[in-house]
Amino acid sequence: MDPVLIADLVAERAQRAIAGAVAPTLMPLPRIPVTAEVWRGDRHVRLHGEAVYAVHTAEGARWAVVVEESGAIEPGSIELVAIDEIRCETAGGRRGR
Repeated sequence: MDPVLIADLVAERAQRAIAGAVAPTLMPLPRIPVTAEVWRGDRHVRLHGEAVYAVHTAEGARWAVVVEESGAIEPGSIELVAIDEIRCETAGGRRGR
């Protein structure tokens, strides 16, 4: 068997084991107004809300967003949104990553 293939298999298995054993880390945020886009099935859905927690797992960072307005998601729902899908809103209405 190819040593590189064996190393890749071992690394993949170790990553899954670590992901299952390490609990998510939560970091409170100061209620940041955000706009985000998430996938619901095969639909791309936009939402407005407030990010209240940063959630770090072995798979990456996400923000827990309390939905205030969306055409497809109930207000008050909490969505875990990948950090690269979030845009922060400033008091002046400007947005950025």
